[in-house]
Amino acid sequence: MMEWSDMLPEILDIIAHKHITFYEDYPCFAGVCKSWRLAAARTYHNSNGPPSRLPSLMLAEKSDDHESRELFLLSNKSIRKIRLPEAYGKVYMSSCGWLLTVGKDFATQLINPLSHEIINLPKADTFPEAIHPLQPLQWDFAIVKVVLLMESKLVLVICGCTGQLGFCHIGDKKWTSVEQPYDNPIYDITFYNGKVYTFNDDKIQACNVNGKDPTVLADVTTLPENVYSFDCYDDTNGEDPALVDVATIPEDIYGQNVFSAYIVGRDDGERKQLVVITRHEMFNVDRYNTKSFQVLAYDLESGNWSKVRDFGTKTLFVGYNSSFWVEDTTGVIKSNCIYYTKNDTGGDFGIYHMSDGTIEPLYFAGESCISAPEWLQSM
Repeated sequence: MMEWSDMLPEILDIIAHKHITFYEDYPCFAGVCKSWRLAAARTYHNSNGPPSRLPSLMLAEKSDDHESRELFLLSNKSIRKIRLPEAYGKVYMSSCGWLLTVGKDFATQLINPLSHEIINLPKADTFPEAIHPLQPLQWDFAIVKVVLLMESKLVLVICGCTGQLGFCHIGDKKWTSVEQPYDNPIYDITFYNGKVYTFNDDKIQACNVNGKDPTVLADVTTLPENVYSFDCYDDTNGEDPALVDVATIPEDIYGQNVFSAYIVGRDDGERKQLVVITRHEMFNVDRYNTKSFQVLAYDLESGNWSKVRDFGTKTLFVGYNSSFWVEDTTGVIKSNCIYYTKNDTGGDFGIYHMSDGTIEPLYFAGESCISAPEWLQSM
């Protein structure tokens, strides 16, 4: 019988491509023997390797390391180092495993941190509102949030200087902004159930960036399914996109100071909901740290608000990334929790337990003057 170590390299390469689907598969495969270890190395020799099985935390860049970045893996609580010179010295935010970066010259790119694929986007200073009459555009605050819809080749962002919703299709030469008053900046955006939703101080709004009649308002309680149909190839006939009011947050939620807010869709059985998460903070020594979260759900069918106290088996990830859910059956990710990072360069990140409101420290990796640690969704 042939020994495993005597298998032909061509056969081992086929086996490696089939079985090394996640980064965590490497040790088991490479540990068989030297020939298997070499096959594992050949499988991803032109990239940083496969994605992690679970989300990872991309740590702040180190000033003395221009070539690589560190990922804290939730799967096994270890550090994974990857080569990523393309992101050094730039601000970035993540969505669907990709990074959107902005450089000092406002050059904006999508970077796949594992494959090193780069997609050029319109420069961040091509927003129509980039030249704010009272607030000059700063490169490190030009874009503060991204939602990537790769299948539609659509990129949704929040412009930092104005809080405006903007978008582009990959290949566009400039960003398109959605009509929104300067005094009503957007906190967060999400794409859910075929629509784009935004959240500001007290309101959820919907946007059909490709619709034929983007300025039509609809009754919240009688929202028909086809009013805000989202089709990235639909012709707008040159009309300016606009936001559509969907709902207003109950007044009593703002008894406390809200420092950050997020919006994300959730399917609760047969119900479709928009979940609004507000982060409340308290001053501790020299900075504000997270104190608690309040979670409300808006039922798109009934138009009713309800407080959310239990995520069931799901876990929510929020921060500088686009918010996303994870349902981990292995038990490594703690269910009914919010894994959070803070939208600045500080070290405030941890695990908030919905069941009792306690906060569990996660990992401290220092601070950066440019980039904040943020979640990288497994692709």
